[in-house]
Formats: sequence, structure tokens, C-alpha cells
Amino acid sequence: MISPVAKRLSRGNFTMGLLFAITLLFTACISSPKLTESNFKKIHNGMTRSEVEAILGKSTVFTTQMYDPNPSAPNYPARKLEDKITYLYRISSVDVGVVFIGDKVVSTEGTFK
Repeated sequence: MISPVAKRLSRGNFTMGLLFAITLLFTACISSPKLTESNFKKIHNGMTRSEVEAILGKSTVFTTQMYDPNPSAPNYPARKLEDKITYLYRISSVDVGVVFIGDKVVSTEGTFK
């Protein structure tokens, strides 16, 4: 017959082991980079920001500018400026960017070396 102390220790060891396994799994999910050459090649013009984020993850660095789609047009009537957003991704020695006008990809920048 197992003593109550041994039962408590067994449950405690099981709980600690389970917490350790969950922590390892969580850490592995966080540290696995989505920025790979094959994932970057999946990005194409016309994709939305949410589609890009699903493939590469959220960019922690981005720039925003106002973009004039027709700079030679007269100012009257007032032209609508669009947001030009560049998502920047960096891992090791790789720097790449995805450029959006509005919510659509218009180009990608950088290469994997």
C-alpha cells in the first residue's frame, strides 16, 4: 500500500513534469522562426497584411509614409493619399521587407544570403 506522502509526491512530480512539458512546447512554438526563404517566396503582390502576417508573423518594425498614387495630377479636387507601410523582418544576417499600399502588397525587398 502506498502511503499518503508518496501519493502526494507522485502527484507533485506528475504536475511538475506536465508543466515542464507544456513550457518546452510553448518555448519551441515561440522560438521557431516563420521568417524563412521558402515562406518569404510565398509573399506576392496583392496579398493583404493579415495574409502576410499569417505566413511570416507580425512585424515588430515597420515604417509608414503617405503615398501619392498620381503625383503629377493637379491638387484640385483634393487627391486621396494612401498609406505606404513597409514591414521589416530581421533574423541573423537577413533583412527583408514587405511593402504595402493601403492593405495590399506591392513589392518585397531584400534577399536571403
